[in-house]
Amino acid sequence: MADEVQVFYTELITETSAVNDSTTALLGTVGYLQGDDVGVENPAHRPSLRLEMHRRFVALHGAVEGLISDATDIAVRLQAISDRHSELDVELTGREQP
Repeated sequence: MADEVQVFYTELITETSAVNDSTTALLGTVGYLQGDDVGVENPAHRPSLRLEMHRRFVALHGAVEGLISDATDIAVRLQAISDRHSELDVELTGREQP
């Protein structure tokens, strides 16, 4: 039983770290979606194409912001579970995890 709990705890720590790393990477990438510049003036002198590109970049930016919020929430919850697991382990065994 203790080995099974240790495996779960190790996986929990690994996944918490993966979520935190992914969130950090997403935060680094979202900077490329900032601003009003879609990277082109009026491609082939077609302002409607530029406006559509801008509209889609704005929608993409909004979606990314929502994902960052969700990922941050998941990371916080995973960390809370991990912290509680550590507290329970100390209560039950009298020793801290390495």
